[in-house]
Amino acid sequence: MNQMIQYAKAVTVRDKQLKEKKEILEQKKLEEKRKDLQMEVERLKKVKYYEELEREKLTEQRRKASEVIVQIKEREIQRQKAKEEKEKLGQEIIQGIKQLQIEEDQKNLQRKKKQRELNEEIYEANQKAIVSKQEKILKEREEEQKIIEYNKEKARKEAEYQAEQKRIKEEKEKEVARLRSLQEKANDRQVINMT
Repeated sequence: MNQMIQYAKAVTVRDKQLKEKKEILEQKKLEEKRKDLQMEVERLKKVKYYEELEREKLTEQRRKASEVIVQIKEREIQRQKAKEEKEKLGQEIIQGIKQLQIEEDQKNLQRKKKQRELNEEIYEANQKAIVSKQEKILKEREEEQKIIEYNKEKARKEAEYQAEQKRIKEEKEKEVARLRSLQEKANDRQVINMT
């Protein structure tokens, strides 16, 4: 009887441990989701920061280009009587525009390069996240398989215990029947001897 009580207590403790383990796993899942969300927010902030930086640079370049053009127009007005100076100034304008275009093209290439690098970082991060999730799923499946094996073993032991109890009971009943039979035979002999 004490063994059964101890066994029941052990099973209860084990079930409680399994429940706590499941709750811990759930908490870990929620924490992983929170971290993933936080990483995504940080990534978006980073992307937005670089985009804003590029916009500011482009705005400044355009402002400077506009200032140059304004200055050139003012000089053209002031020197409109000097043809050679106008031509020279026109060449300077063309060169300035070309240079701005070259710089703009270079900046576009740099921006595209940074975007590619960022995309590669994101891809690598996603691949790592996929591998991590796959490993986590595999681990969870292993834990579930352990629980299944534990339940099977528990059921097997319970069946063995019940079978053993049944065997002991049957043996006791046979022994009682044998003793009763012997007692009846002894009583029969006693009756015969008295007669």
